[in-house]
Amino acid sequence: MAAIPIQRSNLGASAYAAIKAMIVSGELKPGAKLGIEDLAERLNVSNSPIREALRRLADERWVEHAPYRGAVVSRLDARELAELYEIRTFIELAALSKAIIDPPREQMTAMDRARREIEAALKAGDAMEYLAADARFHQALVGMACNRRLSEMFATLVEQGRCFMLGRTQEAMAQQREQADPHGRILDAIRRKDPAAMRLLAEHLRWTCPELEAAAPGGKGE
Repeated sequence: MAAIPIQRSNLGASAYAAIKAMIVSGELKPGAKLGIEDLAERLNVSNSPIREALRRLADERWVEHAPYRGAVVSRLDARELAELYEIRTFIELAALSKAIIDPPREQMTAMDRARREIEAALKAGDAMEYLAADARFHQALVGMACNRRLSEMFATLVEQGRCFMLGRTQEAMAQQREQADPHGRILDAIRRKDPAAMRLLAEHLRWTCPELEAAAPGGKGE
């Protein structure tokens, strides 16, 4: 396996960033074993920066330790995914509620661009670009709140769910092709400053993560 070049100034931080990128991209799938020597060879570093990186990733719940296997990429079970999307829903609805009266033009432009990129990815059948464009749409929506910390928190949540969502992206893309463009409907409602945008957004998030509805009081999981 070819070595991946990383920055030499801070090997621990560089190894952390490289391994995290492999997890987020789906190259390292949930449950994949993270062998220290294998990663060290791949990143062309000693074992010590890899151990440091894995400790940090474990602290952030990207990595967990499995009996007899050592470090593996964390798996999100249905409950954890529902919790993650519940937090996402709180953040997105709060941002939209704050901005709906006077949506910032810059963020609206970014959302429209991301919506068109989503449509292009759907036509091309490009799952990775679909996920990336979808993340850009929702990140721009949260950006309408003009709250840097909120945007940073949201970006972390998107990353944490992305490796799990990779496994269901083709199904989600097929379903979206059969539906009226949900991102376009949300965007059009925001342009009209229509409070219905809140309902459309909440419905879209529930559709994206069925576990969210199932975990709700009175939902299918009750």
